[in-house]
Amino acid sequence: MEITFEREKLTLDNHSIAIFNPHQVHCSNPIDAEGYYVLFLNKQWSQEGEEDSFFAQNIIDDQELYTALKESFIQILEESREPKQTKLNETIKRLFSHHATPNPKREKDLIVQLKEYIHHHCEEALSVTDVAKYVGYDKSYLIRFFNQEVGMTPQQYILNEKVNRAKDLLSHSELKNLSDVAVHAGFFDQSHLNRNFKLLFGTTPKKYKTVNIVQDK
Repeated sequence: MEITFEREKLTLDNHSIAIFNPHQVHCSNPIDAEGYYVLFLNKQWSQEGEEDSFFAQNIIDDQELYTALKESFIQILEESREPKQTKLNETIKRLFSHHATPNPKREKDLIVQLKEYIHHHCEEALSVTDVAKYVGYDKSYLIRFFNQEVGMTPQQYILNEKVNRAKDLLSHSELKNLSDVAVHAGFFDQSHLNRNFKLLFGTTPKKYKTVNIVQDK
């Protein structure tokens, strides 16, 4: 099945589970004639506090949970009210306990955590994938969340941190070669540093270093 949510297309494999949070606009398009199940949960199915939970990953690969959900769907269609409600409650509780997290919008310290991690690792070949793995979030979700909260993508923030690291090295370190500054700031090469440095500060690293040397004297 092909699923589209927030303009991103995903393919749902057999035995996988697609989960969408209440605010996520989505639609589905069956690729073949094979049937699939859809479940809409309202607040009466939520356990205490779980209405504030959030699923950071929209596609879950959990064979046991998939089987339990499918059995629950069959019970809903074939069995009496009491057993299907008990079975479904148990399955939903497991879904939340294994795969949901507190809503990150309620945890502003997550942004602080992300910024600190980037700050301490920006001199490395740091990618958005690395950052997503560190906090345990889906990459596409992390990009949207970070952009919403910070006003720029994680990649842009990483580059800004690298440029600022280079600026500090130009001002306060004993490194003389710009290529050495580029390496210590986490850039691929000097041209990569020059391009991003000028975008942020409006001048080249060489000119910036020259001005600072004159000012110091």
